[in-house]
Amino acid sequence: MGDVVATLIGSGVVSLLVTVAFVVTHHDPVNGWGLIVTASAPWLVLAGWPRYVTARKGNGPRIDLGLVAKRTHIRFGVVAGVAGLGAAFVAATITQHFTGPITSTAGEVSSRQHGLVLVAFAFLTVFGAPIAEEIAFRGLLFTTLAKSGMNQFACVVVTAAIFAMFHFEPQRFFILFLIGCVLGEVRRRTGTTVASIATHMVINLPSALGMLVAAVTTAMPFSG
Repeated sequence: MGDVVATLIGSGVVSLLVTVAFVVTHHDPVNGWGLIVTASAPWLVLAGWPRYVTARKGNGPRIDLGLVAKRTHIRFGVVAGVAGLGAAFVAATITQHFTGPITSTAGEVSSRQHGLVLVAFAFLTVFGAPIAEEIAFRGLLFTTLAKSGMNQFACVVVTAAIFAMFHFEPQRFFILFLIGCVLGEVRRRTGTTVASIATHMVINLPSALGMLVAAVTTAMPFSG
């Protein structure tokens, strides 16, 4: 579990250091290209450290992190992604009933961006985040818990809970937890993190498409 802790804390430290560096140099870390750097820098640890430690101490990332998959597994992951969107919708409806309108960090920051920055953020949302987060959670964390002797269904639940907490968005905890359970179940059923990456990409796709539509809309000249 030491490597899991190092991965999660290390990504937070990188995020903090990058943010401080931007502030000290009088650049905005949450808008423009500063946002792109700040958002993606922690992924170097989330995805990089698990690959490093499994290559150095284990059987390699392909085996230990489940980074190999059959086409049928990837197709299953895509279908599960659609199911995950349904689960997220139900969870959001329930949450909104108790808490009112739901906001997300990604949604708030993306609403302030435009042009190429918004396009880049959309691509990070649909590609970067799923790859980095799945390697860390359904790759390293899930494998570590399973090797410790934990029942695989428990691995799904525990991994989902830590995944939800890692986002530091209390209002969206239930939504993120259910999504995490879907991602974990894909990992459990297929034995591969590649499939859960595909699922995660499908779940993030609507948000990314919304950003791209906004980027195109803001770029169009007004007439009248």
